[in-house]
Amino acid sequence: MALRIRRIKKAFGFDKTKTQKYVLVPDRATVVTFEHLCDQVAQVSGINRGMVQSTLYGLVQSVKTFIRQGHSVQVAGFGTFIPSFHAKSSLVEEEVNVSSIRKVKLRFIPSAELKQLLDKMEFEFDVVESTHDSKTSSDGGEEEERPGEL
Repeated sequence: MALRIRRIKKAFGFDKTKTQKYVLVPDRATVVTFEHLCDQVAQVSGINRGMVQSTLYGLVQSVKTFIRQGHSVQVAGFGTFIPSFHAKSSLVEEEVNVSSIRKVKLRFIPSAELKQLLDKMEFEFDVVESTHDSKTSSDGGEEEERPGEL
């Protein structure tokens, strides 16, 4: 199955002239819920749904515990979660402390298997959903591209 993509017209924030340009964007489907994920894992693995749900919940709780302790967490076949942050720098040593931290984030580095899947990703151009100007939302406004989830 290929990832459907479409063409939209949008202005980029870094472009000082605010010139609208055409760009390809993924035509994302809905987000897969935790319940649907559990159903799929149960079907693929042959393990009952309740056990799958408990195991995934345990995995998430364990990852959270290790992240809080400052550890990176590697999940075989999936990838590595790395706690990180952005901090303000200073020429004065005493000014650099915990209050210098501006944004805490969680980096994700996909496994070699996932990287290979992405490298071999097939795309299907959706001509019907692409327009000559832009795809509009139901309120008539221009649709914005938003980061999605796997």
